[in-house]
Amino acid sequence: MDQLLNPSFMKDPPVKLDIPAKTLGLVCAILAGISTFFGVIAVLGVSALTAVAGTGPTFLVGNVINVIGSALLAWGGYKMYQGDRDGKRFAIYGLVASAIGSLISSLGSGGLAGWIVNAAILFAIYYLVVISRFEGEPKLVTTTPPPAPTERREGPPAP
Repeated sequence: MDQLLNPSFMKDPPVKLDIPAKTLGLVCAILAGISTFFGVIAVLGVSALTAVAGTGPTFLVGNVINVIGSALLAWGGYKMYQGDRDGKRFAIYGLVASAIGSLISSLGSGGLAGWIVNAAILFAIYYLVVISRFEGEPKLVTTTPPPAPTERREGPPAP
């Protein structure tokens, strides 16, 4: 799991973006919190559906794991917003749990194309969480302006 928390591209990522961890944490906390809320409601509905229609327990188990992953992401985002560096760990674990849960759910329902899109979105969020920086950490992109060009004159040299 250490490779997930500290990937090799963390120090020099291929796409350099300066994303404050506090801001990203707030966005993750809000969106994952909403996802968790509706996920719990959906799990209650899915559990009733599996009892009636018999769609299989893998769909229900996958959705439960997905909701747990969303809750972990919301908690990690909240911790990142508070400035706690340990929040990244919770956020990454939540993203991994969501990916695994949605894979199990898609195996139960037969929709692997949807899982591929979901995995791509989760990887993009993972990448942003990994490269986000807390205050005091060195920035990936320097914001200093380029040096001013030297003045060039046209015409004969001055006497």
